[in-house]
Amino acid sequence: MKKSLLILVACLPLFFYTPVKAETVTKNDVELRDDVILNLLFPSIDKAIEKHFGKPKQYYCEQILQIKKKVEHKTYRYFNVTVQLTTFEGAHDFPYDLVTLTFSNKNSMEWRAIDVKSRTLKPNEITKCKHPM
Repeated sequence: MKKSLLILVACLPLFFYTPVKAETVTKNDVELRDDVILNLLFPSIDKAIEKHFGKPKQYYCEQILQIKKKVEHKTYRYFNVTVQLTTFEGAHDFPYDLVTLTFSNKNSMEWRAIDVKSRTLKPNEITKCKHPM
């Protein structure tokens, strides 16, 4: 009886074993994903900045703040991507503007700016990029 119980206890984990597949996303994976997305958005960012400011502007410190998956029905989904960057004049001169842009690919193959907000930064607000490119 003890031997049967011991065999049962020893074999019990075999019946309840479920393989666990751990997926690890590294910081490098996230940075790589963000770089690809920003690269794909580059033409749309330029177009939105020119439309917002009335002229082309240089920028740096691009970072993705948010990616939202939108599902209208089970066969159609699209994404909204919010990007933040800092614009500047000339050789990194004032004025610096903190710009937040939201892009969507809803009903389109192209990314369109659906929201653009900006504010001029004060000299004491200028910081180094959080995520260097």
